[in-house]
Amino acid sequence: MNKKFLTVAILLAVSIIAARGDETPSEQCSGQNYEDLRERIQVQPCGMLRCKLRKGTNTTVVFKFKPDHEIKQLTNDVYAVIAGLPLPFVGVAGVSACAQIKYADSGEPAPCPLAADKEYIYTNSFHIEKFYPQVPLRVHWGLNDGNTDIMCFEIPAVIAK
Repeated sequence: MNKKFLTVAILLAVSIIAARGDETPSEQCSGQNYEDLRERIQVQPCGMLRCKLRKGTNTTVVFKFKPDHEIKQLTNDVYAVIAGLPLPFVGVAGVSACAQIKYADSGEPAPCPLAADKEYIYTNSFHIEKFYPQVPLRVHWGLNDGNTDIMCFEIPAVIAK
């Protein structure tokens, strides 16, 4: 293999990794298909392969979404899947998400109800409790209107000291 080709290949690989370095390693929920999902989601702190949720710290989740119908109420559906069992995140799961929504174009608060075909930004920080077990897991993060998922994704993660 010639040196020029190898150098170009390495530079290309580094460029791709650097360009995608700010994407959260998210996946569609079963049965869902949201356009450009990885570009719409940011979890902090998060690595390229999985998010490291440190005990005693806060994790922030930010994502854009555009409902296709009017949303009167919006509820957080957030849980960890550990060994196949869904375990809700304390203080987040089942709580209204309306206070965490802003208009994407202005950044102003967007109280519920939310209009159809308008883009919104959801931001929420939650505490990683010290009593959470140190294990690898999948975090399921969804917003629903009582019956329907408005936005839903899952991320690979690990809870660490």
